[in-house]
Amino acid sequence: MDVHPNALHLPILFDLLGVFTAAASGALTAIRKELDLVGIVVLGAVTGLGGGAVRDLMIGAIPPAFLTDWRYLTVATAAVVTVVAVEHWPLAAGATLRERMAASKGSMAASLAFLVADSLALGFFAVSGTGKALQYGLASVPAALLGVVTAVGGGVVRDILVAEVPTVLRRDFYAIPALIGSLIIVLAAWLEPAATPLAFVAAAVTAALRIVGVRRSWQARIPPSRR
Repeated sequence: MDVHPNALHLPILFDLLGVFTAAASGALTAIRKELDLVGIVVLGAVTGLGGGAVRDLMIGAIPPAFLTDWRYLTVATAAVVTVVAVEHWPLAAGATLRERMAASKGSMAASLAFLVADSLALGFFAVSGTGKALQYGLASVPAALLGVVTAVGGGVVRDILVAEVPTVLRRDFYAIPALIGSLIIVLAAWLEPAATPLAFVAAAVTAALRIVGVRRSWQARIPPSRR
């Protein structure tokens, strides 16, 4: 393996954090779509593992990490189990989360939980994707682009499986925060490769931009044509 001279440390940590939060977002989507238990597990797993698998195949890290490292499937499973457990946990009024969601479609709490999980996954995967690409010798720009692919990949698979237009293809402020986080990692890797705290900053900036963008309805769209 041709290791980049300034590759940032700890991509595995951010990979696993990304798997957990992405799998949680997939499980929450499955609950919103009223899938059965198998559907929740499958959607959570593919959302958590999809982006990293695409990244590994693109850089030649074969087989993908989730097939060789038991921690990936374990973390994805733990995320799904956590979401399902919270879903069925009786709330203060005696109703479960599923019953609350059924009574109020589009619940603000459920939407916020999904937004936070999806945004954190975007940040963690932008960091891990870029960091691993640098470790495998990719130049700065391709590494940043691969960080974006890693960040949005699981969400694309999730949305396709539930018959929705992928978020990254809509007007939502989604890929741009991932790109900003990836570029922070590239810059940090060149300036100070041992400064792993900057990786947490990059993940936080990515997640914060995504959340604020949704709350303020930021959109990456071009002005309508005058023709």
